[in-house]
Amino acid sequence: MNNNNSRSQQQQQQQQQQAARLARIQQHRQKLLLEQLQQRKAEYTSSYNLPLNYPAKVIVVAAAAAATDDDVVTNDNDAQRRINNRRTSSDFVNARLLEAGLPLGGTPSSSSGDSNDSSGDDGARLSSSSSSLAQHIVSTQRFIRDLEGTGCYDAVQIHIGNSHDDGDGQKAAATSQQSAAAAANNVTVQLQEKKWYKLYIGGGVNSDDLSSLGGTTTSSSSNASSSLGSSLSGVGTATGLLPKLQFETSASLLNLTGFCDISSASYLVDQTGSSSFRFVHDRPLVSYLSRRGALYDWLMPQDPRTVANEDDNGDGNNVSTLEEGDVYINDDSQYSMGGGSHTSLGLHATFHDVDCESTRSTKEFVRSVGLRLANHARGGGGSHYKPSTSPPEGMAGPYLFLDWNATLRDVLPKRSQTHPFALDCSPEIAQQAGTYLKHSILTGLCMNGCFVDDRYDPTMGYDAHVVGEVAGPPGDVGYWKVKGGYSWHVPVELLRMMVVGVNDIDNNEEYNDDNGGKEGEDSPSVIGMALHSSFNCGLIRPLTFNGLLGNHNNASCCPLVPSSDRFYIGGPGQLRGFLPAGIGPRANKGGSSVPGGDALGGDLFYTSTLATSIPFPSYFSKLRHNGARIFGFANAGTCVSTGLGVHGASLSLLDMPVWGQILQSTRVSLGGGVSVGSPMGRFEATYAVPVRYGPRDARKSVQFGFGFSFG
Repeated sequence: MNNNNSRSQQQQQQQQQQAARLARIQQHRQKLLLEQLQQRKAEYTSSYNLPLNYPAKVIVVAAAAAATDDDVVTNDNDAQRRINNRRTSSDFVNARLLEAGLPLGGTPSSSSGDSNDSSGDDGARLSSSSSSLAQHIVSTQRFIRDLEGTGCYDAVQIHIGNSHDDGDGQKAAATSQQSAAAAANNVTVQLQEKKWYKLYIGGGVNSDDLSSLGGTTTSSSSNASSSLGSSLSGVGTATGLLPKLQFETSASLLNLTGFCDISSASYLVDQTGSSSFRFVHDRPLVSYLSRRGALYDWLMPQDPRTVANEDDNGDGNNVSTLEEGDVYINDDSQYSMGGGSHTSLGLHATFHDVDCESTRSTKEFVRSVGLRLANHARGGGGSHYKPSTSPPEGMAGPYLFLDWNATLRDVLPKRSQTHPFALDCSPEIAQQAGTYLKHSILTGLCMNGCFVDDRYDPTMGYDAHVVGEVAGPPGDVGYWKVKGGYSWHVPVELLRMMVVGVNDIDNNEEYNDDNGGKEGEDSPSVIGMALHSSFNCGLIRPLTFNGLLGNHNNASCCPLVPSSDRFYIGGPGQLRGFLPAGIGPRANKGGSSVPGGDALGGDLFYTSTLATSIPFPSYFSKLRHNGARIFGFANAGTCVSTGLGVHGASLSLLDMPVWGQILQSTRVSLGGGVSVGSPMGRFEATYAVPVRYGPRDARKSVQFGFGFSFG
């Protein structure tokens, strides 16, 4: 009897297990079927063909109406008033739409009736492109992000159809002139323009002095006013000063020409009395040109209606031979190297004091003026101390620029506090005192993070930049300088796929009845781990221009490469474990603020980084959700003077002593830290241990850095 009961219980358990197994299989099949249906639905929706009319109508709405999204034009006069009150050029907006990849205009669709039909007074023409709804959404988002990034608009909206277009009278007129289907494809751009002026009064911490908290730099700037404290016991240990507080006031004029132009002037003064004034005027190049000029036609996208009419066969029938994508620009070419309507020509001028007493016992008063031709407007971006060589914040593609600059620099060595007529600096710095005129051409190309998954905290992709400069007559200094670098990021999971194979990973992650649908044992133990590497280098060489610059018989004349234009290396953005300007050539002695010796700068440098990072543990959910990562790193780099004399005597890079000098002077550090990427930039806190350093290097283990790229 007991055996029968046990058998029946076992049978019931087996039946229950089999039923549960069948239920799990059924649930899994239903889940797969639902996923397939959703995928097909998404594919059908995204592939839906939606032709659009050209040109788009541009109207301006008030802030209150845009906030309530209830801006319906009630009559013809109201519609015309809103068109007349706008400052933005309609041609400019339509050009940006085409460059964003939105397929406007073209040859009339076969479903819209007569091929010569147009949409009323505006001559709108229906697009024959087969671009899908998903492509429209991507292009629309790109266009909105582009216009809002100019800083001239509070809001940008795009409406398709007549719901936000004209009043009832114009709707009736439109219906009588074109089919209802074509009328539903009208495009209206609704802009909420900012005021034509902007004033700001405020204060804060000087971002260029954040390095004093432990060393921060975002580039190998030769004018970095970073902090280098006193050397203790001859081992190069440094302590930083507090960052400087500053007061700032600025005034800007926005969109006066209708082409998203910006003119801004700002004045800044810090607690030490150092001040700076900066003026920037930036506007698209097409706003300077006549609409009938060849350059204007080359920069602006071609009118789709003109392109279509060029294929007229002469017998009155408009025969289109346009292929898909011929009328509008492809997905990424809004930020193409040519620039299109984004190509800008701007003016910049700066007057500022540069305090370098903490690194090389000197101050500089700089006056600079210049022009910039670029494939994208920079707006008011960049440092107060100099025109930025970094891409504009709102830009999403490669940045190419060409600068002309004229700079007048007064170099003022530090004075002794006890003896007013004595200098508190090294002889090398005192020798460069005076006024120099620098005339230079600067050009650069930045990939701008368009090939990484996150611009400020990447885990996959690559990035690169290169900047070149030539200084010469009619200035007092002469040299050529080039610097550049790259960074490479790859997820460990991607390497695993390349080694093991995608099919094997998919098989391990498929539904497994034995483990209840969990992932296989071969799944990676650490999800989100990534490997990183970067390399940066730079080189300067003097130019005499056949004796026009540099007087070899006068040792006190202006150096061909002043210390202000040389390389200074150190800090979280370049070489962790060392303060900014913490390594490299140094005078035998320095001023009271730099007892370890004034930094003289080098003519050749390199920095390299190997790192691995993982997301924060799931226990710290908020940090993990915000993209915080833990990373370990190994840094190596150096900054040397390869025989570069004051008047141009230099060694060739092919000489063995140069390579020996580079290897012998290379510094190495190991450590780890935490990084967080934000829309404002990349913040990191690190602890580094220098394992190879010089006796006079300025070292700092705990550092906080803020920058705009992985280094």
